Amino acid sequence: MAHHLSGRVALITGASRRIGAALAAALSARGMAIAVHHRRSTAEAAALVDSIVEGGGRARAFAADLADPSQAAPLLAEVRETLGVPRVLIHNASRYEPIDLAGSTPEQVRRDLAIHVESPLALSRAFAAGLEAEGGEGRIVCLLDWRSSIPDPSVLPYSIAKSGLHSMLRNLAVALGPRITVNGVAPGAVLPAAREEGPSETEEDLDRRAEGLPIDRPGRVADVVEACCFFIDGAGYTTGAVLPVDGGRHLL
Repeated sequence: MAHHLSGRVALITGASRRIGAALAAALSARGMAIAVHHRRSTAEAAALVDSIVEGGGRARAFAADLADPSQAAPLLAEVRETLGVPRVLIHNASRYEPIDLAGSTPEQVRRDLAIHVESPLALSRAFAAGLEAEGGEGRIVCLLDWRSSIPDPSVLPYSIAKSGLHSMLRNLAVALGPRITVNGVAPGAVLPAAREEGPSETEEDLDRRAEGLPIDRPGRVADVVEACCFFIDGAGYTTGAVLPVDGGRHLL
């Protein structure tokens, strides 16, 4: 698919900032039209779209709250009607809150499962249906976390939900083959954790999280982007795989 990306459409959820915005820029540079999904970062999404268009690319912003899974299929439909049938779907939208077992509520668990499992599943179903009608191949990439395979009960709802996304990835790889590959990238200490509620991490917190790793430093956003592009722009005979980009955290 490497030489077929130009002119194709990619939908990236949570694309207005951080890793999502870097992915949008990287895929635009490869000639793809970018559907920039956001929840409420309207100004940031618009600025990213403007930047891509000014650079000669195609992009549009699309708003949807993926904590409500009923908004997932209409989002895909809107992208299809506006930009064309997506060939690449990146599940990047996320939320991170340090909530442990004692502090977790059913509502918080349901919200994390909706964002990380239910909406990605609904989007994947609509994505596959659109490709089936159109014909051709597609790629799905899930942004996971080292916690998707290693327990971390200090962020219990998030950890459970990311594990669910990992399981979804493996199941969809079987269900959607051979036309659609489904793979994942699991970052570690790459960016300070951003929280919806309360203070986010600092660079010092990030450095502390990276201490003692086999690669004894934080990673770069570019490391995550390159791993995702490996699955999108190559890796035609790989599906159901997860590539850790965590400095070796998964080994400890």
